[in-house]
Amino acid sequence: MNASQRAAFEAGLAEAAARDKKAEETPKQRVRTMAQGATFGFADELEARARSLATGRPYQDVVDEVRGGLKAYKEAYPKSAMAYEIGGAALPALIPGGQASLGRAAARAGAEGAAYAFGTGEGSARERAERLPTGIAYGTLGGAAGYGAAKAIGGLANKLADAARRKVGGRGATIVENEIQRYVKQTGKTPDEITQDIIDGRLLAENKTIQAAVRSLRTGGGEASTIIEKGLTNRPEQTRQAAMAEMRQYLGDAGEGSQVAARRANDELAVAAEKAAYAPLKGQPLPDEALPALADTLKRVPSASKEVEIRLRAETGEAPFFNVADDGVVSFTRRPTVMEAESVRRAVGNRATSLYRSEGMGGAGEAVAGVQEGFREILDFSVPELASTRAQAAAIRADRDAYKAGAQALAGDVNEKLADFQKILTGQTPEQSVAAFRAGFMKLLEGRAATGSRQAMIRNLINPESKENMILREIFPQDQLDDVLNTLDIAADAQAAAGKIGIGTGSQTAEDAAEAARRGMGITASDMGSALSGNPIEAIGVVDKFIRGMSRTKLTDAENARIAKVLVSNDPDLVRRAMVDESGMQALANAVERMAVALKGMGRTAGATLSQQVPEPLRIDIPLPEGQ
Repeated sequence: MNASQRAAFEAGLAEAAARDKKAEETPKQRVRTMAQGATFGFADELEARARSLATGRPYQDVVDEVRGGLKAYKEAYPKSAMAYEIGGAALPALIPGGQASLGRAAARAGAEGAAYAFGTGEGSARERAERLPTGIAYGTLGGAAGYGAAKAIGGLANKLADAARRKVGGRGATIVENEIQRYVKQTGKTPDEITQDIIDGRLLAENKTIQAAVRSLRTGGGEASTIIEKGLTNRPEQTRQAAMAEMRQYLGDAGEGSQVAARRANDELAVAAEKAAYAPLKGQPLPDEALPALADTLKRVPSASKEVEIRLRAETGEAPFFNVADDGVVSFTRRPTVMEAESVRRAVGNRATSLYRSEGMGGAGEAVAGVQEGFREILDFSVPELASTRAQAAAIRADRDAYKAGAQALAGDVNEKLADFQKILTGQTPEQSVAAFRAGFMKLLEGRAATGSRQAMIRNLINPESKENMILREIFPQDQLDDVLNTLDIAADAQAAAGKIGIGTGSQTAEDAAEAARRGMGITASDMGSALSGNPIEAIGVVDKFIRGMSRTKLTDAENARIAKVLVSNDPDLVRRAMVDESGMQALANAVERMAVALKGMGRTAGATLSQQVPEPLRIDIPLPEGQ
């Protein structure tokens, strides 16, 4: 690349950068441009007149400001401006009339082209009138071309629709199916996702995004109202029972036997079971090798002897089996039993705990605990079966305590409860204790499900910020957690839907009335939002649906009843058939038909717009009063 070529290249880059910068700085005028097309070019003057009257500014200043903004937008974004203007101009073409034949279409397009040419002109009436011949000529040609293209594409749409009807046995797309498809579109889900929801146990009517529409259908009365009420009235209880049954399967203690369940819930039964575990050792004499250790323990922790004495007198009414002299020497009045020696070990352990927790004497507590551990080792060596019996009794106590902890899991600080559960996981019998904690928690939920707080309980169980959900996530078997949360979510949706759709006596609200007005037209709330955002294609589609809906009577009671049956059906095949044209041809036919409708108006506007680009427009002399 030589110097001159490089200079030309750099100049081109600079010019492109300047254009891009100018475009970025230019405000977009999409709505105004679209309005120009829809009003045959008069929107700028209408807006200026309104603003002038509202603000008191001179009309000419305002209209010059509006036209300047439109001109700058067309220069900065020529393609976008052309598309929005043509899109707006296509809207009047949706109004019926003047499209029955080529001649009528050309005549209507010529008239609209003239209006458009006059409206987009500037200056005096005489100067604008000079543009009429060109507008008529180009509008007529463009309208004829658009009519021909629309005719051909419309024929294609009819053939596609016929093929679709043959493919599905003559069924085609009915008004009922169109309405169901409108609901589905409003959910934001695909037909496959909706079908899976039905398989999982949900109802289409329970989707939050369409509950207002379903309520409108219910408050409309008739058979549809009865179908929806019957379909939703019992759903909260049914889905709640299903959720409770699934939780019970993994949290309850039904599979562990009635004795285990009863023992966990009853302190007296737990104590009786612990005594039964020690029963084989009752009356068994303590071996000789353990006697010195017992005497030494009573001497080292004399306060423990008092607890043993009180216990023995309470249980048997007899004096203790030992004497403690003033100098601390211990003597036995008879040979103690294994269970009496074990009671001394427990008393020493209790004393150590008291020193730790109640009396704040950690050093003393540690020393006494060491005495207890030493004596236990000697007992276990001398009486081997004692260790296993003690472990069995400890498991019974741990099981009871874990059950209580689960039953009280929602009382107090949730973080403390989660910490308690972690301790259970690291205990001596974690599997058994975890099962007990789960059973206690399930018992707690069962109690709440039988009260007026059952609906709040279901909502809380799926709320990540609630105690119920935090505990459930921590203790529930992790490989089953997602399934039970999904079941709970279904129950919560069923509760919400029954409350929103079934509430009241049947009178319609403003929201119900708005939904009723859209029923049968295939227009969703998202369609309206897209149209109002200034998207010309969406606007054409919405106006097309509106005009078609206005030309048809409202849905019949029978049609509303069929819609209601689909909304509350738990049959995935039935719902899918209502949502999907399996051939896929009908959707294509509908798209092609919308294109044909748009083309009928685009030809006229394109012709009239192009007429503005002609250097010397066709001229005719029209006598007008002086001064005009």
